[in-house]
Amino acid sequence: MPSELREITTDVLVIGSGGAALRAALEAQEGGAEVTVAIKGEFRRSGATFHSVAEVGAFNVPDGAGDAEDSPEVFLDDILTAGQGMSDPRLSAILAEEAEEALRYLEGYGVPFERVGPEAGEPYLTFKACFSSKPRSHVIKDHFKPIVKALGSEATRRGLSALDRLMIKDLIVRDGECLGAVAVDAEGKLVVIRAKATILTTGGASQLFRTNLYPSDITGDGYAMAHRAGAHLVNMEFMQAGVSIIDPFVNLFGNYLWDARPNLTDRDGKPFITDYLPEGLTLDAVIHEKQRHFPFSSSDISRFIEISIQKAINEGRGTDKGGLRLDFIHDDLDAILGDQSRSVAKMWPLTYNWYKERGTDLRKDKVEITCSAHAINGGLRIDEDAQSNIKGLFAAGEVAAGPHGADRLGGNMSVTCQVFGGRAGRAAAARAREIDHRPLADPLDGHAALLKGANGASKRELPELRARLQNAANRYLLILRDEAGLEAFGAECAEIRESLETEARIDTPAETVQALELENLIAVGELMALAALARPESRGSHYREDFPERDPAFEHNILLDRHAKGGFFRARLGDL
Repeated sequence: MPSELREITTDVLVIGSGGAALRAALEAQEGGAEVTVAIKGEFRRSGATFHSVAEVGAFNVPDGAGDAEDSPEVFLDDILTAGQGMSDPRLSAILAEEAEEALRYLEGYGVPFERVGPEAGEPYLTFKACFSSKPRSHVIKDHFKPIVKALGSEATRRGLSALDRLMIKDLIVRDGECLGAVAVDAEGKLVVIRAKATILTTGGASQLFRTNLYPSDITGDGYAMAHRAGAHLVNMEFMQAGVSIIDPFVNLFGNYLWDARPNLTDRDGKPFITDYLPEGLTLDAVIHEKQRHFPFSSSDISRFIEISIQKAINEGRGTDKGGLRLDFIHDDLDAILGDQSRSVAKMWPLTYNWYKERGTDLRKDKVEITCSAHAINGGLRIDEDAQSNIKGLFAAGEVAAGPHGADRLGGNMSVTCQVFGGRAGRAAAARAREIDHRPLADPLDGHAALLKGANGASKRELPELRARLQNAANRYLLILRDEAGLEAFGAECAEIRESLETEARIDTPAETVQALELENLIAVGELMALAALARPESRGSHYREDFPERDPAFEHNILLDRHAKGGFFRARLGDL
């Protein structure tokens, strides 16, 4: 190793700093491991868990708080039904069984779950979230930021080692075993981190899309580096997207709000949904179905909400800000909100006040909406210990696949972060106790080269290239997919990569990180398009306009493997 190269040695390396990362790090330390957390941004102040995009966060627990007939078995059935054969039943069962313990763990560190009344001991406030048969979503105010605050405070109290401003470039893998990672520090210099076990908790890749609900640092780094290292990715075609507010602020539009029967109009004030409905289908029927779930799903007629929004925007009917208008200004609102059997009646006071505090009166004001990318249901294929097909490489949270399938219950990702973050941390610590550090003769083998961009005067700005990629993803990959569009997107990715490698302005350490992020986003976009092309049917969150129906012939998973012919193979997760 060159003498000027910085080297860090640890038992367990955790890459990321959100809910899954913090749970994994705390559990690994409790297991006796020396833990180092590497964060591209700032510890406890970056990542998707910290980034609030809704007035509340949902945390699913089948404890009977919302319905005495709920149970882990009913919860599991909901998960598998929504998954449509694409989830791993072993991991789904773990999630259902360990959800209540995850809530107790968070409460133990001070995460406040809302109650129906102000007094201690009042029942939990719950609602029926997306694709659920029971009201089991326990409410956390201000989305999931309280989880990062609570677990982050505990990590700081314990003196957990955290390295800010460290961009992980690639994993170090030798003979099918992960031995750490290569990173780029704030000065643009390479750093080698040697670890007996590595846990990826890097979140998703929603920054691939122009309209998204995630912070700017969620750029698919974990997917891209894992795929380059030989890890199997699965279910990458199943990405959640849905209706969001884009003005006066960015916010997820809760599914229960559709029960308040909002009005939707284009830039000229004209209702537009009915222009895109099949003959015989009514707007009331579509909106009634839409209240069952936030994300777009091809599985029911609610799909025409997002399809209509995306088509109207593509046809130029959006406002100057790129959205369409929505309001609740109608005569039936008070009657709807007066019916306490409806979820919107229970949630309206909290939602209304949250919007009012931000300058928007939902009874009087119009907001602008669009379709935005949210969470990816796919990721690294993991086992019950959250370990990938690469020994010593674990994954938890959105970067991991298996507990979810074609559709995912609202309120499940937050629980998944805790359940499998905990399992990853414990398993990583156990591995660290059992092995010694492997020798690394050349840790930079294949990882030393950084993108240099243009050498001459004609340079392309990185934000320009990123915006070009995001616009293409919105057009061809977000809601409306077909073979021609997916192939066009692939060609666009290739052209943007060429510009990145030969024309981009990469003069500073910050631009080096931006270039690596863009490289990862291009790679993830190509992987998602590959998986979408390999599934010529519509299933859950994956919709092909050229194959609009579900096809029983495709009741298998698409596993992306860089070593496989064509880049993928087909199998059932439950059989692997």
